[in-house]
Amino acid sequence: MLTYIALAVGLIGIFIAWRANRKNSELQERIAQVNSRVYNLRREMQESQEKAEQELMALKFQLLKTQGELKVTPEMKMNEIVAIHPQAQQVLAGFHLGGCSSCSFDPRQSLSEVAAVNGRDINPILVALNSLVAESSNDNGLVSPERLKTPNIQLHF
Repeated sequence: MLTYIALAVGLIGIFIAWRANRKNSELQERIAQVNSRVYNLRREMQESQEKAEQELMALKFQLLKTQGELKVTPEMKMNEIVAIHPQAQQVLAGFHLGGCSSCSFDPRQSLSEVAAVNGRDINPILVALNSLVAESSNDNGLVSPERLKTPNIQLHF
């Protein structure tokens, strides 16, 4: 009789362990689904935020342009400078800023920070970028390659 009781307790224990394992598996699956949803929502939120920042920057530049106050300053972030004019990246590359892996920059850095890190005088860069913005008054906003000021910097290693 004691054997049957021990066998019944053992079977009940096995059933409880099986049930707990099954419940654990269900909960792990639900956690994985929730994590996936959270990841997707974060990604969508980040994409929406980036899009809103780009639209805000475009509106800001359009407002400055219509007011005639659009010019490049040392405090401007590099992503703002590149967004001002499609050929700004070419001008920066001419000063060996952002044209290759050795002179790459973080788009959130300011122009003065990037120039200092790369050992460049900021004044010629400002003149070239502001000339680009001022000269881009034709229909498509592009300056002819002959007039685009992209000086070739000699590097000394």
